[in-house]
Amino acid sequence: AGLATPLGGPSAMAPPMALLAAAAAGGLLALARPADGIVCLTGEPVAAFFAGQVDVGRGAEVCTQEMEVCYFSGKVHQGPDSAGVYTVDWDDGDANNRQVPHAQVKQAASGQPCDGPQQQQQQAQEEDDDENWMPPEIPCTLLPRLHWEGSEPEWNKEAVDALKEEFHPDETIDGFDWHVVLRFHDVDRCEQAHKSLHSALEKCKSTEPEDCRAHKYVKAVEYVGDDPETRRKTGRHVHKAPKTEL
Repeated sequence: AGLATPLGGPSAMAPPMALLAAAAAGGLLALARPADGIVCLTGEPVAAFFAGQVDVGRGAEVCTQEMEVCYFSGKVHQGPDSAGVYTVDWDDGDANNRQVPHAQVKQAASGQPCDGPQQQQQQAQEEDDDENWMPPEIPCTLLPRLHWEGSEPEWNKEAVDALKEEFHPDETIDGFDWHVVLRFHDVDRCEQAHKSLHSALEKCKSTEPEDCRAHKYVKAVEYVGDDPETRRKTGRHVHKAPKTEL
């Protein structure tokens, strides 16, 4: 009672609030977009403007965009096209007025208008950019693990200074309790530092790393990222810092 009777249009009409409640109850999932639009995929339940006539008790009236009773339930058949128009399958199967501008197509689950072609192209570009994102190249990197005394500030500083003096890394990242990061722009120097530490640690006979004191400050060492051999095979013998790093 009180609902508009469409003339020559969809008969299974529900006002937007009813559509929203039904969508929430049915657990429809929406692919959220910012407030300016929603991605409405093929098969998406929508409430779309029917550019026909309705009877709200005063006789036939031509629908206007401001009339909520002129938004009828349906599903996206396809679109948007280059002009931003969706083709809608009305829920009652009506074949009239199926082409609806995207701003007049609202996602049933949220009540927000569906995206036009520009927004969808922008989203596709953003997704493509995310998929093609590559982590920044870092120099050949060693991670020496320090003895338990590394949690003591004075000992930690002594250990870091000693490692810098011994291996002369191009970059040092410290401030951690039990490890330090050493980076070398030349893979040969990186490999030499690793071999030096590894050779010292091999002298340890204990099976417990905590008991190993073959090196005064380091109990274990490993590469972070690609090792020197992998870097050589891919032409990255010398790290070239991007301009943003200079």
